[in-house]
Amino acid sequence: MKLFGRRKAAEMNKSLTVGDRLQVLNERDQEYYTCHIRETGKEIITICEPVSGGKELPMPHNSSWQFCLVKDEAVYLFNSLVIGVNRNSVEKHYLVKKPYTVERHQRRGHIRVPCHFELRYWCLDDPAIKNSTQYFSSCRTPGFWEDPLWMEERTRELESIMPGRAAFTLDLSGGGLRMVVSERLKRNDHLLIKIKLNGEENHVFLLEGKVVRVVTISIGRWKRYRAGVSFININENVRERIINYLFESMRNKE
Repeated sequence: MKLFGRRKAAEMNKSLTVGDRLQVLNERDQEYYTCHIRETGKEIITICEPVSGGKELPMPHNSSWQFCLVKDEAVYLFNSLVIGVNRNSVEKHYLVKKPYTVERHQRRGHIRVPCHFELRYWCLDDPAIKNSTQYFSSCRTPGFWEDPLWMEERTRELESIMPGRAAFTLDLSGGGLRMVVSERLKRNDHLLIKIKLNGEENHVFLLEGKVVRVVTISIGRWKRYRAGVSFININENVRERIINYLFESMRNKE
């Protein structure tokens, strides 16, 4: 459920506390950077410099950024403006204006949570594997799609026909994901995706999806594609496990 407007912004601003973890989307490289709130005031918050994998994110004065805040009761998305920069001998702090409007998602909603997981995928429309996977439609009971042995057998069979392609996620929800791929997928391509959340063996999922949009990412000579995928035929227990994992990890990660 989504709620917008000043009332929800006031609700979120009131709940902001020192130490809260924010994620900032850098549109240029489509990467999320992490920072923490250092101080809160009536109109502004002070954050440390966002980082990702050792890289720092410069935030010029008067630049606007998209932020994501996860709280126990909901997830908030908002755009806000950098209105100042403070430097000391140890670190750089940014002064960010509190937003007037936010997008609020309930805990169980299909909010996209920023994350970076490696995955492998197969295009089930490819002639080389299309006929060999037709029986998947008769194997959609929870006992199959949650069973590690069944998933391993299916992916091993697909690997023998055509090796899976590597990709990584930008964000993930109970309803789909965005991933960066090296090939240009087409809208409505039917995919099978194997993903291991944070490398944990008890969080391996085999998911069917349909490509709903594809955007080219070009930075100099570097060229990749951002594909939005909507899950199809997903078992509700699997969906709930993904949602639980994402929200618990976002709340607990410091």
